[in-house]
Amino acid sequence: MAGIISDRAYREFRADMKHRWQAVNAPCALCGQADIDWDGPANAPKSFELDHRKARKTHPDLALEPSNAQPSHSRCNRNKSHGDQRPGIGQTSEAF
Repeated sequence: MAGIISDRAYREFRADMKHRWQAVNAPCALCGQADIDWDGPANAPKSFELDHRKARKTHPDLALEPSNAQPSHSRCNRNKSHGDQRPGIGQTSEAF
């Protein structure tokens, strides 16, 4: 049964990471906007979701690894789906 993570362990990990990120109002790692609704209803577009840089489906051994976790909006995480995060294109030269 190696590699299987209990629901409780995952819920505790998610709560701990959320607490850390909420304390500093961390932006969504996928779109860069700092407007995550930390306590919003599940599946609402701007509600918090824990995103995994390397997908849990393909990398279950990294599911509870803090360096593989990042804050995201529900909408952004759903758009990413089960894929790994793609590299960003860098910083924009102007604010639009």
